[in-house]
Amino acid sequence: MRVLHAGLGVLLAGVLGAVAVYAGVPDGRCPWPLLPVLAVCGPGQGLFSVPFFTAALHRVRPHETGSAAGLLNAVQLLGSTLGVALLGSVLFARGAGAAFGTAALLPVATGVADALMTPRPRTARSRASERSGSGSPSRAG
Repeated sequence: MRVLHAGLGVLLAGVLGAVAVYAGVPDGRCPWPLLPVLAVCGPGQGLFSVPFFTAALHRVRPHETGSAAGLLNAVQLLGSTLGVALLGSVLFARGAGAAFGTAALLPVATGVADALMTPRPRTARSRASERSGSGSPSRAG
């Protein structure tokens, strides 16, 4: 999980760098300084994607791996499509600076969601309550 979080941090740094480059480039000029900034985004995406897919497929049974990976890829493509639509809408409505600002918030939102969904380590107290049965909901009938 540390690599996943590091990837999000690198990706965020790259996107914030792109925002800074676009803010400093006059209209109509080619933002050549954007190339090294985008070169930072690529490794950030790679550092995030591999541990994300590994974590997502970790609990899948071996005979279900193909189906689960296909579903995960389909959902990733759907998310990419919605992201492009969102950023394109912001770009045409508010301009490049607002679109890059929105893009900078997406890795932050992903990091927050990841932190909220990552299971907490079980404590000795929770393991003891599971063994005694007091931690499980009662079943009727």
